[in-house]
Formats: sequence, C-alpha cells, structure tokens
Amino acid sequence: MFRWGRQAAINERAKMLARMVMLICHGLRTKNYDEFVASFSNPAREPDASEQQGGQLRFQMRFSPTCWYDAVAEYPRTGATPHFYMHGGGDDWGVFISGNAKAKRGVTVDLNVPSGSHVGCDARAMVRALQAMRGWSRFSELERALGMVD
Repeated sequence: MFRWGRQAAINERAKMLARMVMLICHGLRTKNYDEFVASFSNPAREPDASEQQGGQLRFQMRFSPTCWYDAVAEYPRTGATPHFYMHGGGDDWGVFISGNAKAKRGVTVDLNVPSGSHVGCDARAMVRALQAMRGWSRFSELERALGMVD
C-alpha cells in the first residue's frame, strides 16, 4: 500500500512539473528575455550582469523540502532558438529535462547522474512517469527522430 501511495505522489508531482515545463516552453516562444525574467525569476534572485549579458536566467522550482528542480533558460544572443534545461534535486536527483521554444519539438527527460553518484529515491519513477506523457521522450529518441543518430 505504501508503494502505491508513493507512486501516486510521484505521478502528481510529474503532472505539476509537466505543467510548469509547458509554461516555460510557452514563455520561451512568446516572451522576450526581459518579459521571461519578470515571469520566472525567483523573488530576490534577479539575473546578475553576466547572466543578463548571456541572455540567461537561473531559477528554482521547489516541490517540497526534499524535492526541487534547478532550471536555466537561455535566450542566445546569436539568434538561436531559446531553450531551457533543468536538473532534479533531492528525491529527484538525476532527472534531467531539456526543451526549447519550437512548438513541434518534444521535451526530453532522462537520468543524468555524475559518475560515483546515486540517483534520488524517486528519480527513476519520475523519468518513467514523464516519458509516458504525450510530447515527452528520451533524448536518444529525439536524436533518432531528427536524424542525428543512425
């Protein structure tokens, strides 16, 4: 019974995270850098001069005292497509999510853990829950779809 309850909590967190990721993608598509900063920066954590120069914003999404995601959104000054990536922390340590402003491109999610580290207690279940959602895939699946891998 405990296991099912924990999986239900992970599924709910995955739904909240997916909604937030869709808001980020929409913001990257519809807002310029300054508008995006106004919408997504954490209170009292405005981008510093070097982040502003690079069109970058770092922010954190905290789901609980033991689960959070550190995110980076980038508006490249070269005119390239705005994009984001985020790393899970705590219970979701090892979850890596990335995406961009292009509406037709899916969001990728996979495990990315430094050598010698262990994934968070919910990370594998979170990756499975997100990959099961429409529009989400593993990075290797996106590479295949774009013809980047044989």
